[in-house]
Amino acid sequence: MAGFFGLFDYTKEGPGVYPDEPPKGPFALFFSILGRKFWKIVTINLMYILFSLPAFLVAFFGASFVVQAFFPALTPELLAEMFEKSGLPLQEGISFIDFANVQILQLYILVAMLLVGLHLLIVGPVHAGIVYILRNYSREEHAFVWMDFKEHARKNLRQSLIASGISLLFTVLFVINYAFYNTNLVLGSDILRVILQTIIVILFLLWCMIQIYLYPMMVTFDLKLKPLLRNCLLFSILRLPLNLLILLVSFIVLFLVPGVLLFLGYGISVLAAFLWYLFFAIGFNVFMTTFFAYRAIDKHMLSRLRAAESLNEEDAEETEEAQAEDADEDEEESEKPEEEDDKGLVRSPSGAR
Repeated sequence: MAGFFGLFDYTKEGPGVYPDEPPKGPFALFFSILGRKFWKIVTINLMYILFSLPAFLVAFFGASFVVQAFFPALTPELLAEMFEKSGLPLQEGISFIDFANVQILQLYILVAMLLVGLHLLIVGPVHAGIVYILRNYSREEHAFVWMDFKEHARKNLRQSLIASGISLLFTVLFVINYAFYNTNLVLGSDILRVILQTIIVILFLLWCMIQIYLYPMMVTFDLKLKPLLRNCLLFSILRLPLNLLILLVSFIVLFLVPGVLLFLGYGISVLAAFLWYLFFAIGFNVFMTTFFAYRAIDKHMLSRLRAAESLNEEDAEETEEAQAEDADEDEEESEKPEEEDDKGLVRSPSGAR
């Protein structure tokens, strides 16, 4: 049996890459790999959700605090009043307050999925194992989904747990600080409050960008956490426009699309949102972030390592050639006295004197 979505199929490698195929641009290559590996990414999405259930539960309970921090005035009563004034048609037997409660619950789900999808609240080893597989896909190399996942989740166990713990801590601090400055009682000046909140949001976005590069770099290099974070910070700043675009697409995939489906309230749309999360959203988002992060890592770090290794190989070859030439010269010099002693002698056919 080939296994569920190829999950336990250790022999099938899937479609390969033709060696004579002309190089593609980054976006064309991204969608090409996505098409070839679509069902593998579906499998990875299911694995991610299954093994990250603790993170999803924590994110769901924490989502209420995030929503209250950013929208402290949001209550079911206020939301019901807004829906009623807008003339929103409801199904028979459903009150506006019931509808508002459902919408707030759905908002908590959306925020929880966003927290996990942006790598802010994750199970570190699970994320590291998944990123390793998707990193291989990004450079068009084969990966055994289950075996490679287990191996690299264990290999990066300690470092990924520390990194995910730091990410959780920083996220909590950002939310607390934003909520602190979101009340008029703390600061007398609205302008100062807006400035401080803007700084917090900018730092939060920068932290989200750091998460894009952290795990692809972790599974590629044997570096300690401090230099990893420093390199990720540099990539976050140097590739700012692309990083902002990636975050925007992540927001659309993880929040906006399922949010619209849930808000419609139809049974088919709610089912579509559920299937969107279950089979696609997380896997696609992690693949997207890993793909573009790895391209930057390959261009600015791996290419330099390859160039240095190539230079070292050339130097080694030149050294070997020089040593061989010196050895030949020494051998010739050592033979000269023997030739001088043999002058005037006739060797026998056997070579003896």
